[in-house]
Amino acid sequence: MNVLFAPDYRNGLPYQEFLARELNKIGVHVDFLNHYRRGMPLTRGIGDFNCDILHLHWPEVYFSRKTAGDGLRKLRYPFDLRLAIRKRKLFLTAHNLLPHNRHDEWKVSSLVKKTAQLSDGIFVHSEFAQDEMVRKFGVSKEKCWIIPYGDHTDGWEPPMATEEARRQLNLAQEQKICLIFGTVSPYKGSDDVIKYWIRETPGARLVIAGPVISEEYADQLRVLAKQSPDVELRISDQWMSDEELRVWLSAVDCTIFNYRDIFTSGAAALARSMGVPVLIPGRLRAADLHEPHHLVHRFDSLDTDFKLHLEAALCQTANYEEARQWRLRTSWHEVARLTKLAYESVR
Repeated sequence: MNVLFAPDYRNGLPYQEFLARELNKIGVHVDFLNHYRRGMPLTRGIGDFNCDILHLHWPEVYFSRKTAGDGLRKLRYPFDLRLAIRKRKLFLTAHNLLPHNRHDEWKVSSLVKKTAQLSDGIFVHSEFAQDEMVRKFGVSKEKCWIIPYGDHTDGWEPPMATEEARRQLNLAQEQKICLIFGTVSPYKGSDDVIKYWIRETPGARLVIAGPVISEEYADQLRVLAKQSPDVELRISDQWMSDEELRVWLSAVDCTIFNYRDIFTSGAAALARSMGVPVLIPGRLRAADLHEPHHLVHRFDSLDTDFKLHLEAALCQTANYEEARQWRLRTSWHEVARLTKLAYESVR
């Protein structure tokens, strides 16, 4: 069985690399569409590969938002996709219901819906995500496969001593530290967390670390951060390495995820694998963190019960061993096994 993953996002996210590695072990050969041919990128790109299945992960790459030709790319995409899958099956991993920061953009929802409806199988990471795909895009429940998001600490060393991690990062040893990490982008809602810190002065340090996706949004955070001595930005144009992430997650007391809207949070899953307390809005039910669990704190809003959950999280200690069951449950072997079953079900 030959599968083509598209687009190739291995440089920014390890998901595809981990999954491809395990699929190859069980007899599924995976290639990556790592080039973008103008005109009909899917149809022209897939011609370079002998594949039975096209597996799309982030289809919005093929109707990208740019200054010139934006509308044309969106009009072209359905024809391009249909031509690309004439002699092969189509699978979609619904990492997001809709692309980040593009929910209200012209035709985006209809193009994702078209992709879902043309797919022979759709991978989702929770029952709630499955129900949303059925409700929003009218696909059959039988077409959806619930699979774990995957353990992104695969191959990592265990956490290092907190004191050493803080020394490496030049963080205060005695202060409580809360971390927001991942891409710096509007959908993360980090600006509202900084405003909370300015307003409530919770007595802990808030650090925001990660690569800048939106420079305009990063500028907003810089302006806000100047208003609180307990907010620190460690942002740049560079993605953090796995080792840098391991050091950060060894150093902090808790992690905060205030996404405005998500389907899956790789960052929250990563913190969960490391046994670090997680604060995440209750409304983000599609992000399955194997709950209820005492290290996962679901809050209603920053204005209501966030303070109580933050205080509770800061009283806890990260526990890597306690996260072992989560890591086993989300192993890449299990993700690959279920993925192969889905592929075989429609052959």
